[in-house]
Amino acid sequence: MVGVAARTNPFHYGTPAEGAYFTGRQEELDALVSRMSDGINVVLVSPRRYGKTSLHRAATARLAAERPPGAVIEVNLLRAGSLPRLAGLLTAGAYRIPGSRWSRARQAVPEFVRRMRITPVVTFGADGTPRFGFNADLSPQDAELVLADVYQLLADEAVSRPAALILDEFQAVTRIDPDLPDTLKGLADDHPGVSLVLAGSKQHLMAELVLEQQAPLWGMAQRLALGPIAEPEMRRYLMARATGAGKPLDEPTAAEIIARAGPVPNDIQHLAYDAFEAAGTIVDHDAVDRGMAAAVGHDSMLFAEQFAGLSPGQARVLTAIAVEPPVAPYSADFARRVGLANASSVRKALLPLLANETILDRDGGLRVADPFLAEWLRADPH
Repeated sequence: MVGVAARTNPFHYGTPAEGAYFTGRQEELDALVSRMSDGINVVLVSPRRYGKTSLHRAATARLAAERPPGAVIEVNLLRAGSLPRLAGLLTAGAYRIPGSRWSRARQAVPEFVRRMRITPVVTFGADGTPRFGFNADLSPQDAELVLADVYQLLADEAVSRPAALILDEFQAVTRIDPDLPDTLKGLADDHPGVSLVLAGSKQHLMAELVLEQQAPLWGMAQRLALGPIAEPEMRRYLMARATGAGKPLDEPTAAEIIARAGPVPNDIQHLAYDAFEAAGTIVDHDAVDRGMAAAVGHDSMLFAEQFAGLSPGQARVLTAIAVEPPVAPYSADFARRVGLANASSVRKALLPLLANETILDRDGGLRVADPFLAEWLRADPH
């Protein structure tokens, strides 16, 4: 009889990998946990879907399991969008710190609010959970006071346990307020016991904010960069997960999944998920083929819309790179291959594709970033 585990897909994609779905980052995880524990500031940089959010959530989970548990606040700046929204998210995160003396109890809300120099608007959900917000006209000066109060609260916690503020998708910070990086630099200097973790996926923007010598936060954080997960480790993960769920997957098939969907961990798990769904009793080459077809089919309408929005030159360049990545993309030969006049025309077509990361410079050459879009272009070239 087939058990529940055998009927459950053992792979996960689309959202951060947590728990049993998290793999292949032990060295980076140990490094991040130790720095968060010691009050070291970290800038965590990786391309999209390489697992930076999964990594810092795994670090937070490990610290939460300690006694006393770590005091960690996490805010995604893309979701914040505005100073009032950011202030509300920071305040809510501060209230929910595990092990704090208000302990998320409704009756403790007044005590918590008294810690804040700018009083939030407090509402309660149907379950009695408090929600914190600020009026849309919150000034930058008042928002800075909210951030300073949250930082002070973390600094107080850091006396007896690890404390950290994680700002995910940090490259969006200047869209919220261009002065925020300078504010954060001052707070980090004032509270050295709190680890500030700045995570971002737009590497050129993160460089302008943190990594370049003229950046406002230069020199205040240790860089931790994520690359691909080592292939042997990824193969072992795929094989163990599929076999444990009742559909064995051998090493050559695991290598094929990685070759066709890699190097992004999220994409590898995506293809593995669909291959597992398509498999009978084992995950083999035919299951991978069917899984790839299913993955491409699910997004074919999106791909078609994306392709229709390109200029003719961009469409030809994108298709050509998917079919056969060029050795010399700015050569006269490649320009002729895509029907453009010269290298300048190729460069003009490539610039927006590189800017929005549809195409990436990977392994010393240009590649279509999304392996499923690349497969769609190869299967039905335009």
